[in-house]
Amino acid sequence: MKLKLISIALMAGGLSACGGGGGGSSSTSTPVAQTKTLQGVAIDGYISGATAFLDINYNGVLDEGEPSSITDDEGSYELSLTGSNSDCMDYAPIVVNVPVGAIDADSPNSPITEPYQLIFPPVMTVSSNQEIKSTTPLTTVLWNEIQADLYKGGLNSCSALKQAVNTQNSIIQNVKEHDFRIANRYNIAVEDLYGDFVKAQNTELYDLAQKMMPAIKKSYQETKEIQKENPTAQQAYVDYYWQHWDYSKKNEINKWYKVKTVMTADKLIVIEHEVSADLQTELVLSEHFERNGQKKNGLEYDKEASFSLSSDGAQYSCSVQETIKQQVQPNSLTTFGVMNRAGSQQPDWESCSRQDVGEGFMQTLTADIVGDYKDQFTQVQAKFNFENNAPHPEWVDLGDTLNSVSRGDFDALSYLSVDFNDNASYGSDSWNRHKYAYIENTPFDYTQTITSRYSQGNWTKGYYYQNGTSRFECSDDGVNWSKESCE
Repeated sequence: MKLKLISIALMAGGLSACGGGGGGSSSTSTPVAQTKTLQGVAIDGYISGATAFLDINYNGVLDEGEPSSITDDEGSYELSLTGSNSDCMDYAPIVVNVPVGAIDADSPNSPITEPYQLIFPPVMTVSSNQEIKSTTPLTTVLWNEIQADLYKGGLNSCSALKQAVNTQNSIIQNVKEHDFRIANRYNIAVEDLYGDFVKAQNTELYDLAQKMMPAIKKSYQETKEIQKENPTAQQAYVDYYWQHWDYSKKNEINKWYKVKTVMTADKLIVIEHEVSADLQTELVLSEHFERNGQKKNGLEYDKEASFSLSSDGAQYSCSVQETIKQQVQPNSLTTFGVMNRAGSQQPDWESCSRQDVGEGFMQTLTADIVGDYKDQFTQVQAKFNFENNAPHPEWVDLGDTLNSVSRGDFDALSYLSVDFNDNASYGSDSWNRHKYAYIENTPFDYTQTITSRYSQGNWTKGYYYQNGTSRFECSDDGVNWSKESCE
């Protein structure tokens, strides 16, 4: 199947009222509500019979009141929105449903036999100022990431995002981080992710998009099924993706994976399988991860269980971790907590999921400072690792007894310094400190840096650019940095 590329050109226009009469003064005129119009075209080849619509309530379904249009023989459509909702042109995703029977001009005698959906994220969220917005399989994958982030912030509609003025900058920044992760997954720059790679003759990206098309279709079909199974979930979706690089073995591979994600207010479940190249068969479980959270007495509690296949594919390991930390408050931007974790060999996920941290665990004392109560962006994080002798064994396996501790109990850790340059170990076996920063290149264009130093004396620094690329340096003294020092 040839690539279906949906190009969207945004045009904003207004209608003004005209007064009436031949030679006299006009009577009172009634203002006409502003109308915004969005035009687009499906190209290479043109797709006729598809439905394009503005998904105002973020549910992926064409509902009453949402502007829609059927693509014509040349793949063109036009959407118009009038009145108070006209701003939704900037705050809602654009969805194109390609149904069974739609016609691809490249294969006019072979109507589409499997439905699929392409999506372009809300214009105000994306890391692109290009006038032509290209909806591709890659932007569809990107939207899954963006929507999950928006749901975390309680924003599940155009109106909610539009009214959340105080959180939009934070959402934009989070989305930019998602841009990076998606672009990094496929080893492409963000500007190419949003661009018309057919016109640009970017054959590498074109081939990737071609490869992703059946994955997008199958993801769409199975996402609808899992959403029906989890009607109250904040987010539920299935993603199929291709991986070309094994980061543990540092060699090229050619594997497909299926990831099923279900997220509620207090739980996250992620199940990943390696699948066959035709996406029809689950070959092996790669990882089953589950995190449960609760908030009580000014504390945040998370318990995670991960049942994962080793890099050599020989056996599974079970890892259990719990995190208890103070909630950030307006007058308490420094918080303290503990992480407890242990590993074991378990025969299956069910056995792993029932494990507590138990005996022989490693305990880490944590100290974090954020820059502002509202954005809660971590500036410095310090971790002090105790391999064998936990300094606070009373703070272990608290999932069922969280009422037995309170936020004030963890003030006992206030002796821990969040000074990045501090060398104190506080009796730990090892420590690591991390400093997070954003370098502003232009408005809404930042480079994230993470500088880390370790008790062994080594330093690392990562530069994460918004085009999906990254650069790493290492040092022995925090002064002289080089890429070669990382080898």
